[in-house]
Amino acid sequence: MKFKPKKSLGQNFLIDRNIINLISKAVKISKNDVLLEIGPGTGNLTEKLFQLQPKKFILIEKDFKLAKSLNSKFKENVEVINKDILKLNLEKIDYENMIIFGNLPYNVSSQILSRWIKLNNLKSKCKKLILMFQKEVANRILAKTNGKNYGRLSILTSWKMNVKKLRDVEPGSFYPVPKVQSSILEFELISIKFSFL
Repeated sequence: MKFKPKKSLGQNFLIDRNIINLISKAVKISKNDVLLEIGPGTGNLTEKLFQLQPKKFILIEKDFKLAKSLNSKFKENVEVINKDILKLNLEKIDYENMIIFGNLPYNVSSQILSRWIKLNNLKSKCKKLILMFQKEVANRILAKTNGKNYGRLSILTSWKMNVKKLRDVEPGSFYPVPKVQSSILEFELISIKFSFL
């Protein structure tokens, strides 16, 4: 079925097989891992990740028609949650050893990441995150102290995570083609000795 991307949802579907393979190879799956994909869209990355045979595969897709199509395509092999990620309490997803993937809508990507970082039990639930951001936002996340992009987002991220860039992604890797470059970042959770009051 052909889907027309919705601009209101910030939909840009990843279609570049080389990028999909790179993301898949960045994951080291054990038999107890749970994969959680945010915004799977038409399921191009989902198909590749499914081949890794995780213990559980959860998809969170806001678009009703896409969620229905994913349910039909993968059937009982995945759990599809038709909900806005900003309205979903990640703490209520009752799994550990999660690896989270996402080609996040760029207009809310910073908001999503900030909410996750502030979760008290993030480290107990999640092993790593592999997320796609607008390159400008990725540079702010990666910024070092006293750098021109250093600010709230880089401070907040470094509080709980080690972050590295896997690679930049050209606009032509998506449909429809966005006007900006993207970057794939990998987040590894670290132990902390304090929390927000």
